[in-house]
Amino acid sequence: MLGVTIDGSSEIPAYRQICRQVMALVDEGILPPGHRMPPSRALGPDLGVHRSTIVRVYAELRALGYVESRSGSYTTVRGRERIPTARAAASTGAIPAPTAIDWDQAVRPGVHDLPALSHLEPRLAGHGSEVIDMGSLSADPSLAPDRELRRCMREVLSSSGGAALDYGDPGGSGHLREILARRMARHGVAAAADEVVVTAGAQHALDLLLRYLTTPDDVVVVEAPTYRLMHPLLELHRLRALEIPMLDDGMDLDGLERGLSAGGRENNPRLVYTMPSFHNPTGVTTGQEHRERLLMLCERYGVPVVEDGYVEEMKYTGQEVLPVKSMDSGGIVLYVGTLSKIMSPGLRVGWITAPRRAAAHLAGLLYASSLSGNTLAQATVAAFCSRGAFEAYLRRIHRVYRRRMGALLDSLEAHMPPRVRWTRPRGGYTVWLTLPEGAAPEDIVAARAAANGVIVSPGRAFFGRRPARSHLRLSIACVDEAVIDEGCRRLGAELSG
Repeated sequence: MLGVTIDGSSEIPAYRQICRQVMALVDEGILPPGHRMPPSRALGPDLGVHRSTIVRVYAELRALGYVESRSGSYTTVRGRERIPTARAAASTGAIPAPTAIDWDQAVRPGVHDLPALSHLEPRLAGHGSEVIDMGSLSADPSLAPDRELRRCMREVLSSSGGAALDYGDPGGSGHLREILARRMARHGVAAAADEVVVTAGAQHALDLLLRYLTTPDDVVVVEAPTYRLMHPLLELHRLRALEIPMLDDGMDLDGLERGLSAGGRENNPRLVYTMPSFHNPTGVTTGQEHRERLLMLCERYGVPVVEDGYVEEMKYTGQEVLPVKSMDSGGIVLYVGTLSKIMSPGLRVGWITAPRRAAAHLAGLLYASSLSGNTLAQATVAAFCSRGAFEAYLRRIHRVYRRRMGALLDSLEAHMPPRVRWTRPRGGYTVWLTLPEGAAPEDIVAARAAANGVIVSPGRAFFGRRPARSHLRLSIACVDEAVIDEGCRRLGAELSG
């Protein structure tokens, strides 16, 4: 009747097979506009399918604009502009053909340079529970306060009258901002609630600050090495990174001063991004004098400081050093904090502490881009902190991570070959290994370790330009001390081979 056939052995449903063939007949002009389609009661038996299948076919074809029909009348082929094949193919479950737009050319510059999702973290197949993950920097899910958070969320939902499911203040929950301001005060930072802006984690905060402070081709100072997703962010915003080497005591401040004094609008940095406490990836914590000089240099040259305090709370040993923001009498420091790396990545609760006018601008940017944050998550975290649960949680995980860090440093002493150097952090999750000259390239070492069931992070990912030496980052975030020694033993064997 139509020259349509159904392959009974195909996994593609009959109605989709019929749709595909009818569309092809229309696209090729074999069924011209106005052609009267067979009634469903006749076509169904002719093709060996139930009438309801043909009714579904005609409904699909009408939705795609291939046919039209009126109540009590025949279904006819519709005169239409040709719809791109990919759209029609996708609607019927077929493999999409090339689209009418070249998406590689349509995207904004910088998107091509973003890391593929599959390459963000090393992954192993076939090792199962034998994997020793010393690469992940996510908070350990086995330590998450999930029961207390569930209790807090239930209370919020039962007491809020639905407000926790509505849009919220673009700058964040007022209650949570007050709590975060009080937490900043514990670290020597005097901030009012309206000087705190709640974000969806630290990554969101950094993206927001780059949108706020920079325009394409601006220069941004970063440490070398630095947080590895900072470089993709800079590339996305078409910014130029000025990498200042990390020394044993933090960013090379002589190098920073040379960079700040370079002169000329094209070379003047728009901001300095730094992690002075438990630096990722090196684990270095800078001293008081270093922080004072960093702040003095940036004040002198009028450059904002973005201070990343992503694990400010995770100090285990040594004398406390207050954030750079605590000394910020000139109002040039924008402090980024997060609970994602301490409690649970999925909560996506971070914040920016900024001068009042800057905080208002940032809240406006948040409103323009996302209306508001996750009001339920923010209210849940506020309830969690209000009842003292956050302090109890911190005390518990400090004991755990203090043991893990001690186990890692002891195991490195026991298993690393001569001339491998590493940092000795006072907190945080990361230890930075520097491999000796002549060692196998770090990516090969990491690949061999992965084949032996140990995940580590090659150092190259934390630089914009390839460094002169090879490095590895080890993390205690998701690995228990019971297996840390075995992980170091395997890694040491790879480095000795």
